[in-house]
Amino acid sequence: MKPANATATATATATDADADAQRTEGSRTLTWPHGQATLQRLGAMLAPVVFRAPGHADFEPMQVAPWAGEPGSEALPGILRRLRGEWPCVPFGRTDLPSGLPAGWQARAADDAWGHGFGSHHAWHWLPTDDPSSLGLGITYPPGQPVHRLTRHVHAVPDAPALRISLQIEVHEPCVLPIALHPTVRLDVGRVELRVTHRGSGITYPVAAEQGISRLRPDAVFASLSAAPMNSGETLDLTRYPLTFDTEELLQLQSIDGPVELHYADQRWVLQLDWDRHLLPDLMLWVSHRGRRASPWNSRHWALGIEPVNGAFDLGRVATPPMNHPAARHAGVSLHPDRPCTLHYRLQARPDPLAPP
Repeated sequence: MKPANATATATATATDADADAQRTEGSRTLTWPHGQATLQRLGAMLAPVVFRAPGHADFEPMQVAPWAGEPGSEALPGILRRLRGEWPCVPFGRTDLPSGLPAGWQARAADDAWGHGFGSHHAWHWLPTDDPSSLGLGITYPPGQPVHRLTRHVHAVPDAPALRISLQIEVHEPCVLPIALHPTVRLDVGRVELRVTHRGSGITYPVAAEQGISRLRPDAVFASLSAAPMNSGETLDLTRYPLTFDTEELLQLQSIDGPVELHYADQRWVLQLDWDRHLLPDLMLWVSHRGRRASPWNSRHWALGIEPVNGAFDLGRVATPPMNHPAARHAGVSLHPDRPCTLHYRLQARPDPLAPP
């Protein structure tokens, strides 16, 4: 429901049926003439997001995992408990070493046990703001880690179905950390086409993303996302969804050139993601096409992660690729305690009346 005036307003809106989750984890919602966006404290995750335009049905592109609020969900790790939408990963990556990495990959020890970083698993605190069109969250990391504090702001663009987002990273000491943003969008809404241009290679994950499920040939280099190499010797078009089978895949596109767009043909909307590509030059893709069978996934998670990244897949915390491997070109973002690093990015939607029926 649109507000009566044209000024964006922030309201603390309950988005959960579970009152305890609302009290302990919390969420607030931005409402403006062109949409509505909910930001939660847990992981600083952004979703649901609804974009609006006159004469068009509302567009809700961000994924919300289906198990939030189910019995037992509160016992899940923080990042899974209310998995949804978009959030920052500092440092980015898994903390367990996958088995079977190709020769030349060197194992290393992660400096903590929090996959995708402490901030992905814990509740942030609300920041005061005098701007009714924005929400802010911050989190201070535990002692002993190079990261000191993260600050995140989400701004509603008053005259457009768009959100401007910033992430400031402060550290205790000079360091190089793999960093990523983690927008995850829905694939359960009909036909979706991914349009992305990259100057560098595409690289498949060095091992099967999900043993017994994944179809892509591990540790392969390819030129086009429309022809990713499979174990069968055939190629797979990863620009158009839904796929003809369920799977779980991870891959990385190097040197992204321009914004990424997702065309939702049946919704007749386009979602665009733009970001600071000089800081996060690559894009990791997480194709979660109902391929994970274990709980809480239960073969029902149907989403696409489009993750701007500086690092080697999600492996930078636990492994180092060989010097001649394409993934070795970026180890992470150089950070310094005297110079907080700020990432700027934008989620924007537009109606697509010319989409084929």
